[in-house]
Amino acid sequence: MLFGREAELGLMAAFARGAPEFGPVLLFSGEPGAGKTALLDAGAEQAERAGRRVLRATALEYEADLTYGALNLVLHPLLDQLPALDEAHRHAVAVICGLEPGPPPAQLLAGAAALALLTRVAADRPLMLVVDDAPWLDLASAMALAYVARRLRDAAVRLLVAARSELENVFVRSGFDAHVLPPLSERSADALLADRFPALPANVRRRIRAEALGNPLALLDLPAALDADPRPLTDTLPLTERLTALYARRLRDLPGGTRELLLFVVLAGAENSMTLEQCTRMPTGQDDLAPAERAGIVRLNPRSGRLEFRHPLLRSAVVELSASEERRHAHALLAEAFRLDPQRRAWHLGQSASGPDEDVARLLEAVSGDLLHAGNSTRATAAMLRAAELSPARADRARRVARAAYLGSHVTGQLQAGPRLLVDAQPEPDGAPSLAAVTAAAYQLLNGEGDASSAQRLLVAALDALPGPLDAADDPTVEALHTLVAVGFYAGRAEFWADTHRQFARVLPELPELLALLDVAFGDPARGDVSVVGRLDAALDGLRFSSDPVRITRVATAAAHLDRVGRAREPLWRVIDDGRRGGAVAKEIESLFLIGLDAWVRGRWDELEQVVDDGLRLCDELGYALTAAPGRYLRAMADAARGREAVADEAAEQLLLWAAPRRLYTLAAYASHVRCLLQLPHGRFESAYRHAASVSPAGTLQPFLPHAVWLVFDLVEAATRSGRTAVAAAHVRAAEEAGLGLLSDRLGLLVGAAGALTDPADWRDRFDLVLAASGAERWPFDRARVQLVYGEQLRRAHAPADARAQLAAAVDAFRDLRAAPWAGRAVRELRAAGGIDPGGDELTPQEATVARLAATGLTNKEIAAQLYLSPRTVSTHLSRVFPKLGIGSRGALRDALERRRH
Repeated sequence: MLFGREAELGLMAAFARGAPEFGPVLLFSGEPGAGKTALLDAGAEQAERAGRRVLRATALEYEADLTYGALNLVLHPLLDQLPALDEAHRHAVAVICGLEPGPPPAQLLAGAAALALLTRVAADRPLMLVVDDAPWLDLASAMALAYVARRLRDAAVRLLVAARSELENVFVRSGFDAHVLPPLSERSADALLADRFPALPANVRRRIRAEALGNPLALLDLPAALDADPRPLTDTLPLTERLTALYARRLRDLPGGTRELLLFVVLAGAENSMTLEQCTRMPTGQDDLAPAERAGIVRLNPRSGRLEFRHPLLRSAVVELSASEERRHAHALLAEAFRLDPQRRAWHLGQSASGPDEDVARLLEAVSGDLLHAGNSTRATAAMLRAAELSPARADRARRVARAAYLGSHVTGQLQAGPRLLVDAQPEPDGAPSLAAVTAAAYQLLNGEGDASSAQRLLVAALDALPGPLDAADDPTVEALHTLVAVGFYAGRAEFWADTHRQFARVLPELPELLALLDVAFGDPARGDVSVVGRLDAALDGLRFSSDPVRITRVATAAAHLDRVGRAREPLWRVIDDGRRGGAVAKEIESLFLIGLDAWVRGRWDELEQVVDDGLRLCDELGYALTAAPGRYLRAMADAARGREAVADEAAEQLLLWAAPRRLYTLAAYASHVRCLLQLPHGRFESAYRHAASVSPAGTLQPFLPHAVWLVFDLVEAATRSGRTAVAAAHVRAAEEAGLGLLSDRLGLLVGAAGALTDPADWRDRFDLVLAASGAERWPFDRARVQLVYGEQLRRAHAPADARAQLAAAVDAFRDLRAAPWAGRAVRELRAAGGIDPGGDELTPQEATVARLAATGLTNKEIAAQLYLSPRTVSTHLSRVFPKLGIGSRGALRDALERRRH
């Protein structure tokens, strides 16, 4: 299968069939590795299927001086037809093929003889001549084949030719146009990698895609080179011998000074972040650049003063062709040049070292943290591993390898590589593992296996072994406590949090601000107060100029239950973009789900589905099983709200099945919330109440299970509608006493509406108050739900006109969200109040036609073609049809239309 070459395959198929619009030659050109040979192979197969006999010749550079060598390959299979030619042509072919002695025939005679033989053979069966690497044809063969091509008069003989675009070839000089093979699109490149290397981690696949720039050979060879090189991804990728030969051809002919300059440029990152003047303070000079520019290897950007390589893999080739001693020497000079830049100096010192060196290892360890805070997570991991390699003491080496394993799994998405590194992180046989190793192992257990209990035991035991209070700047301890908070969140059990708070008090009595925020705002917001909101807002404001993916995601996570993730959208997108470039992929996953959470509460459900699906795909590819749970919850909530009930219920079941044996109460709460939301729009309040109360019993806000905060309104609505008014009132009191309504505008809307539902006296004033509150319109789904229950109350209180106003607004909001089940409930209430559906439930003629065609299984594109519409218009019609029919998916169209017909 040739990915991304559909257009070229179509051209060759028509050419092989003898389509009249083609001339006698179809010529493809492209850069080395563009897939020309694979394309010719496919063309040969197509020609044989079209009934043609295929003759092949591959030109070789070392045979360029062999007279008629390539023509010999073409004509040799046809020698059985030699007696049918006249004597002059017969003798010329016999000499070319080595059957008879004599001097090589003149080019004109050779061309005429070849034409005569090919025409004779094609009279019995059409021919396809396939010529690869045309620029390497020996001159005599090239002239003879060009002679044949220019004199063919029908489609019985055709030539399929490939040539490198940077080299001249005889067919272009003879006037035949070349079809240039473009690089593969990003989508085709990704499909090729996924097909050939399905186990390749997503961040590695992205990096390969970026470096290969759509070159098929590079896409196929780079994974093999990476598999043979266990080092983490750094500035240049390792190359196979074939790729090195391909991209190094021009480099070997450069003067020594030019190659030295290019090596300095690559190792210094001059083409990314340095001007050439800075780089050429090295022993080489700027004049040495000219040969590389003339060879088309680099160009100088006149605006930035930085170099641009013609292809990213040329950078790798520069490094591959250098000797290790040359690289160490260059790094030593660069370390001196960057003596005022601690990060770069430490990096180059580490690369220039030839043996263990604790001073350099210590510098690299410190720089690793700086690089992480600066957003360069990939190099941070590489620096820590290099520090481990340079560590003379085994204990230091083990600790640093463990830290690299933690960074890899926690930040860069290399969870599956963690166990191998942790094996190398073992200290002396009788020594205890470092806190860094325990933290990495606990993170691995939690996010890979979902084993919160084992992760907690490991962390508590390691923290108990530490001496008394430590400095809050002790990074390993802080990371261990952050991991303990994550364990407590997913476990959702009070005893886990009791151990966590015991460790806080014993090990770090003065918690860092971010850890303190996560403990309260994220771990148990019901025990927070308004001061938490101000501290959280200050932390969110501080993200404006932050590049640290760990800090950005942790602050945004702390904001999750207080509906403030929206204030971190821009920093979160920076993290996502970095992950898509192959950087902090694990943080990219978390950021995608955080953006999805903000999209859920703000009614941007199309965005939710896109970002959450992206995150879930990464989780599946990289093995982040538990990390996927929030994404699966959000996707199920959107599916439930939009009427994809079977899908949502199955997702809830899977969450529950995964949570039960591991006793992960938070995942069970996710499942209960989804199922509660499935029941409410259909009036199944008894079942909805059971699901909501399973998360937090009525009248309480379950400690250390923050999901209870999000279910207050759901529980109160289900309780009041199922006749549990006293229970509902008790739950409202618990929420009000906890001050939930003061923690965010959205919680204020929902807690206020819950209070109105349970207030028999002033309910109208209270509903009016919460709906008029500033910012209520920012939460369209929640606001519409409040309008719905308010309208229902008004109708039951015999105020139909006021009820209709609220219910009509709810119908419009639900339809804008494509929340079909909720729109159906609101429409039923509106009709009961004597109102008319503002959107109407009658299908327009156009909508009816689109619906009937969609019910037959046609795609939007196929429907658009039949009705002379755009696919977007078809999609718009269907988005209006679904709520009118009271359905949430295309699969329900046929039954809904049948019911309407009857």
